[in-house]
Amino acid sequence: MPLTPPWNLMQDTLQNLQAYDMGAQRLSDFYKGKEEKHSPDELTDLFFQGNPPYKLQERLFFFFFDVGVPDRQTGSRALQLRRLKRLWKRIGAGCELTENEHELADKTEWLFEQQQDDPDAVEEGLRGARDIFSRVLDAQPISDDERATLVNLLRFEAEALKDRVTWLSENTDPYNLKTMARILPRLRIYDEAVHEGLDLARRQEAGEPVGMKIVSFEAHMKEGLFKKWLSKVGKRESLARLAGLVERQREQKIPTLDLIALSTVCRWTWEAINETSGPLDWIEKAMNCYHDGLFEVDAGQAARILQPALSGSGAKMVGNLITGNFGHKTYPAWVGRDLLTKSFLKGVDEGSLDIKAVITQNITRDGVLEAFLNNPKVFQKPGLVAFIAQTCRSVGVLSKIAKQRALHTGFANREVPLALLQSPCNIPVTLLRPFVNVKYIALMDVKNLAKAKAGIRRAVKEEAEAYLKARQ
Repeated sequence: MPLTPPWNLMQDTLQNLQAYDMGAQRLSDFYKGKEEKHSPDELTDLFFQGNPPYKLQERLFFFFFDVGVPDRQTGSRALQLRRLKRLWKRIGAGCELTENEHELADKTEWLFEQQQDDPDAVEEGLRGARDIFSRVLDAQPISDDERATLVNLLRFEAEALKDRVTWLSENTDPYNLKTMARILPRLRIYDEAVHEGLDLARRQEAGEPVGMKIVSFEAHMKEGLFKKWLSKVGKRESLARLAGLVERQREQKIPTLDLIALSTVCRWTWEAINETSGPLDWIEKAMNCYHDGLFEVDAGQAARILQPALSGSGAKMVGNLITGNFGHKTYPAWVGRDLLTKSFLKGVDEGSLDIKAVITQNITRDGVLEAFLNNPKVFQKPGLVAFIAQTCRSVGVLSKIAKQRALHTGFANREVPLALLQSPCNIPVTLLRPFVNVKYIALMDVKNLAKAKAGIRRAVKEEAEAYLKARQ
């Protein structure tokens, strides 16, 4: 169902964009672009007058509420060293390691080798690292050696998690829809955690202070315009609740994926007993239940029904209260593959899934895409690599496609060379030059590249002109 104008211009963004910071930016640009025709409250009200589906409402709300993970939470999660502990358990069991895992083992040997003689040595070392990080959070000075220890542990844990993302991507059958529906949220959450961990390590290495994130929509709107937006939206009775929650999020700063996960659990407390509720109800309850990383959700009459659904999630049921700590866990099972909340009836919520949808949802995640490109079931399916070449904007991924023969040759990939030549990305011309040849693309396509007045990179156009001249 199309949204009411002018929101129909945002429909594709609200349906498909899962990068919430980018969504907040597009939303702020949308409000600023419509400022002369519609006041912020009028424009927002127009959205709800069209009675949009819950999924679109959720996406809009999470654009409004988006906040990055604060350094404190990133560091606390990383210093659990879950992935490095897992690696050393595999080493202890005599499992075969990859080259990257061998390198990580060498880098962390100073900490984990001690556990052979003293099982408590690792925990003692971690307590020391957490103490160092606590002093960093309190803006207290630390020595160069302490900083090096902290930076290394943050970086090595992020690298170990990156290896895990790669392994999951390469070893998960993209045609097993049930498995993909379960794995995709984890891949996204883990991929984000890798970037956050590496970024925090880099900034700590440079001696930068830890920081608190702010609401993305506010940052993109700029202070003056945001205050105007919030004031006008808050004065309209139908939108006062939304404005109040934006104010709450400015104070609480709940990371977006944590807010989505907690909103899922709150949603279940209504759906499990067939009570009517909506996205704003779930999010409001989630904000009420969240306190500096810890949460307590009152499940009420739904507690007994929800108990089986919580098994394996890491949350605990204490009486009627569902409790947990986002400082230690991410709860990926509570995030839908579309990065929205999940219904209590998971099968209904997941819907249909195909490999093209999987690629579309991960088109900005280079690690996931590169792992898929290593899977024969992906690059041997007609049109899939061409689709990636047409839609991806990562020079690294596109260069991989251009370099590896299996990704740009054969019947399944016959459209790939032209897609690479037509890409607006700055792929090295040395990689593209071989494709300007009738062995890869039709002569008519070469002529079209040479004649193109727009939409084709100048370097590619010149290669096509030179090829045609040489054929004369």
